[in-house]
Amino acid sequence: MKRKTKRIWLNFIGLMLFPVLMFSITGMVAGVVISDTVTLGPLGEEVIQLKMHDDDTAAISITMTSGQIYVEIYESEYFDSRIYVEEDWGPVISTFSTEFEPLWSDTFYIVLYNADTMNSASFSYTIDHDQAFQSNMIINLAIAGALLGVILVVNFTGKKNPNISS
Repeated sequence: MKRKTKRIWLNFIGLMLFPVLMFSITGMVAGVVISDTVTLGPLGEEVIQLKMHDDDTAAISITMTSGQIYVEIYESEYFDSRIYVEEDWGPVISTFSTEFEPLWSDTFYIVLYNADTMNSASFSYTIDHDQAFQSNMIINLAIAGALLGVILVVNFTGKKNPNISS
């Protein structure tokens, strides 16, 4: 009788821990919002690094106070050499909004730079990185929870008949 009680308690504890783990893991993969106000000197730049998956979206919004800037997005492989740019926009003079959706998973660098050799540029930006990975994980965890439920039901109802020998 003690062994059966132990198994029931272990199953109960497993059922209670599963939702706690599910919600704590999905909370860790929430999207990120990066926002700042910057003044770049002549030929200055601001670099924002984002690890993105192929279904993610980065919404970029810029509001200029003075000067003008250019916006470029580089893949990690080409960031140091700057020989290939994924996307580029500019010059940004007043307000600017766009979305970037990568075709593959990688680390991308969003470069905001002032190409002017004499004047500074002041602006504020917001980058909202929406991760599709979060919704995929929730679906996968829901399927895993359903399978766990099926295993527990089979475990409790699949008792052997003592009259049948194996």
